Amino acid sequence: MIFHILSLLINIFASLVAGAALLRAYLQYHYIPLSTRSGNPFAPLIFALTNWIVLPLRRIIPAVGRVDTSSVLASLMVIAVKTIAYALMGIMSTLPLVIAIDTGFEFFSLILSCLSSLLLAYVVLSWVQRDSPLFDLLSRMVIPILAPIRQRIKTLGGMDWSVLVVFLLLQIANIVLVDVHSSLIELTWNSI
Repeated sequence: MIFHILSLLINIFASLVAGAALLRAYLQYHYIPLSTRSGNPFAPLIFALTNWIVLPLRRIIPAVGRVDTSSVLASLMVIAVKTIAYALMGIMSTLPLVIAIDTGFEFFSLILSCLSSLLLAYVVLSWVQRDSPLFDLLSRMVIPILAPIRQRIKTLGGMDWSVLVVFLLLQIANIVLVDVHSSLIELTWNSI
């Protein structure tokens, strides 16, 4: 029971910090202001969750173009620490290759989950509060994902199907990711 509680707490902490670091990188990539003066309601939370790891990394790892590599690496490091903690707790294998594979797949799974969550929040707010500052921020975050689909799929019956198509593509990507992950882990175990 203690291990279940501890693993739950580790998972919540790691998901919050890693997800916030990814959100920080995503916002900076799309030039969405991260200051509280700009009206970004997520900024204080993002900074509170990630400054302790992103700022020290930023001193030694420069950004690559528009990509905030410090935030991306911080997210990956948090997921790696979570995976190692699970291995030390006996929840998963302690083989370094398995830990590396699990870390990579957890990272990509988190990216897909974050994008799905953004889309879901965007859809819900579009139904209830289109004139809120939060909806404006979510729109700026989601439009770059939806734009390529909107160019190819026109509205049908007055409905914008791009959100549904992108959400479906994200779910398919997640299914493929889980299947590839399982196959790689099985292949790793069979080769030992």
